[in-house]
Amino acid sequence: MSKNQKTSWKFKLSLIGCLLLVLVGGAIWKVSRDLARVANQTNQTIEVANLRKKSVNLEEGEPLNVLLIGTDDDLTARKEGEGYVGRADTLMILSINPQTRSTKMVSIPRDTYTFIKGQSNPDKINHSYAFGGIELTVDTVQNYLNLPIDYYAAVNMDGLANLIDALGGIEVTSPLTFEYRNTMFKKGETRHVNGVKALNFARMRYDDPLGEVGRQNRQKIVIKAIVDKVLSMDSLTNYPQILKAVEDNVRTNLSIQTALKIMKQYTPAAEKMTIIKFDDLEELYIDDVFYFHIPLSARLKVTNELRQQSSLPLVATKDLADPIGDEAGDTTITKISNVVLNQYPTGLTEEQQEDIINQQQVIQTHRAEESYIPAQPVEEYQPAPNYQPSYQPEYRPQPQYTPPASSGGQTPQPQPPAQSAPPVQSEPPAQPAPQPQPEAPTEPQQPQPAPQEPAPQPQLEAPAGSTEE
Repeated sequence: MSKNQKTSWKFKLSLIGCLLLVLVGGAIWKVSRDLARVANQTNQTIEVANLRKKSVNLEEGEPLNVLLIGTDDDLTARKEGEGYVGRADTLMILSINPQTRSTKMVSIPRDTYTFIKGQSNPDKINHSYAFGGIELTVDTVQNYLNLPIDYYAAVNMDGLANLIDALGGIEVTSPLTFEYRNTMFKKGETRHVNGVKALNFARMRYDDPLGEVGRQNRQKIVIKAIVDKVLSMDSLTNYPQILKAVEDNVRTNLSIQTALKIMKQYTPAAEKMTIIKFDDLEELYIDDVFYFHIPLSARLKVTNELRQQSSLPLVATKDLADPIGDEAGDTTITKISNVVLNQYPTGLTEEQQEDIINQQQVIQTHRAEESYIPAQPVEEYQPAPNYQPSYQPEYRPQPQYTPPASSGGQTPQPQPPAQSAPPVQSEPPAQPAPQPQPEAPTEPQQPQPAPQEPAPQPQLEAPAGSTEE
């Protein structure tokens, strides 16, 4: 190879290298600009109570908690005087600990009965979004579990389909067989689904035997599939569509720098993802409205499991506020108060509310007393001093026996008084038949002397006034 040819080849390599450098630099610049634009659009800081003594050190990979909020609105719309449009139908906490290389996930049912700051009575936890948006939702979840929330990510569930499509779809395994909106899923079958079918998989509730709990379990499956797909790096080829879907449908307090640090330091925590659940969910009806009540014992168990995952000290029952008030807790409210406040949400002074609550208590007490009323005695009833039965005995005492007159003029000996006949039995007892009396002779006989003891009378009574022939 000549000297000129070598020079020409080096020049071409240099030119190609410069072009590649320009292309890579331009791509990085474009990606950086796109990321900055998306980060600026999606970033939304909030001010909530700080439950940590010190902030999480991301450089050292300290455990952190992220709240995922799934809403049914566009995250920014607001009606005049009516609060934020929509509600937070999905509330999911991710407790991420890269030191133990594990992540724990728990969902809070949207109908959970809890206190909401600024409201006079407890309400459904997902209503916190309607009352005060993301900020009040995060604050409500923190207070409910006594767990610090370090970061949040709110996702418009309708726009989640666009994100899944930008990722090229996800794979889900159905825990049951069902059909929803013309999409069929079979138990145990793993299938690749697009955004619309993924939402159909996550949204069905009424055909699931577990109801709302079953829907939450399928939502967790979808969220985990999205996380796995993002971390697989296969989705980077379609990053413009991904960024567009994120820009339009996600709000978070994560800056781009913070997000990059988390991706670098916390990826090992995705190796083991555990789903934890509340042991007990009680159905509660107040003023004909359905709620889920999670007993303090079940809530405390989940709280301490998440606090242990977060390297935080454990808490006791007294550290959790109970909206029912039938167990220990710092703040309580009676069910009667809930009913009254639901009926009169505004326009009542504290004195009026107290009067109405007292009236309700009187009504409930009166109803309880009326459930059983004992029979009352007859008014002014006085029993007779010497009570005599008004009926006559069935058998009267028999008259004295009078023998027939004799022709001899002898005075008969007096007969002993007749004994009262015993009560008639339904069937005569088995006794020897009495001997028949001999007929009276033609000649009068001397009367027999009276026996010392009267003979027993026959069981059957002779007709009154009868005489011997």
